[in-house]
Amino acid sequence: MNQSILLVSNGYGEDKVAAYLGISLMKKLPGITINAFPTVGKGHFYRSIGIETVYRGTILPSEGFVRSFKDFFGDILHGLINKTLKMGFKLKNISERYDYIITVGDPYILLFTSVFSSKKKEKKIFVGLQQSEWYQSRKPFKEHYSFIERIWMKLLAGIIFVRDLKTAEYLKSKGFSNVFSYGNPMMDCVEISKEKIFPSDKVVVGILPGSKKEAYRNLRLIFKIMENLSSKIQNTIFAIAIPPNLELQRIIEENNLKKVNSSIIDASVSSIYVYSKKGINSNIIISDTHFGDIINESKIIIGTSGTANEQAAGLGKPIFSFWGKGPQITKKFLKAQKRLLGKSLFVFDPEPKRIAKEILEVINDEKLLKEIEENGKQRMAGRGSIEKISERIVRYIST
Repeated sequence: MNQSILLVSNGYGEDKVAAYLGISLMKKLPGITINAFPTVGKGHFYRSIGIETVYRGTILPSEGFVRSFKDFFGDILHGLINKTLKMGFKLKNISERYDYIITVGDPYILLFTSVFSSKKKEKKIFVGLQQSEWYQSRKPFKEHYSFIERIWMKLLAGIIFVRDLKTAEYLKSKGFSNVFSYGNPMMDCVEISKEKIFPSDKVVVGILPGSKKEAYRNLRLIFKIMENLSSKIQNTIFAIAIPPNLELQRIIEENNLKKVNSSIIDASVSSIYVYSKKGINSNIIISDTHFGDIINESKIIIGTSGTANEQAAGLGKPIFSFWGKGPQITKKFLKAQKRLLGKSLFVFDPEPKRIAKEILEVINDEKLLKEIEENGKQRMAGRGSIEKISERIVRYIST
């Protein structure tokens, strides 16, 4: 009898890791049934690559980033408790159909799944994407596997995967025998084309606005940074990578962009659009399908993102970021991300001229750029990790 797996995830980046992991498992286990239960958002990415969703999560004002009591109470006012209970009871009914549950995200999603599902510990697999000992922090739930989280991880998961060896070694020192790390699986979610898509004589400045609604507001300030840079860097292209959930038309209208006919990108490359904007003397390119290519071919990144900033660091890029009004990219969040990424991340007040000035200094410092590349690749290593995780899972469920 063929086995079945339910993927439970709690975020856009988590959906991507879970989806790629599911595809890898399908290839190794012909006939297996794998479905997804996204708890945050509608799970568009799962369906885009052929994994059926059996539930579509909700979107609350915090968009899954509860950073303060204000965020928490805002979610409560919009039905957090009722929606969570409804989702939990739905999970309880659905999970009975599956042999194994793979939870992808932070320990909370493992706890949530275990509260509502009757699956035994041995039938639950946890892939932790959030916490890392690179944070050099003892802050629970987002940065460090705290004492209470470690208790329920031991009690509730048959096998555990974490994002780096430093964190795996820490957990092993705390008595975990079932923990593994093959690197950060988020790095496998960065797809890179075999051929370059941007002209080799251009300096590409990549823009990663993030996937939350605050990205629209942050982009308005990023365009001001671009204005300060365009006259000072020759042969520049500004390339904006947007996730599918952001509305291209809204970005165009809010920033007064004008579409232009340009041969700067080969006509065979699809889903890339070229724009101009008054005050910016360079082409502006926007794409929702070439995320990996934009990062890979950029010399520097301006990023107001969580996971995407980490992925850019993992590809060796310097990232320049600034805090906004949240809910995700706050001063507190970026200070934590700075600890995680070290010298790969430059953090600023939202001051376009100052950020542009710093970019101009770094972009011409080849020695520093090399140090940043080595730092990011060490901290975010993980290309090929999803394949290794799936191989280990196959061995686990086959014994």
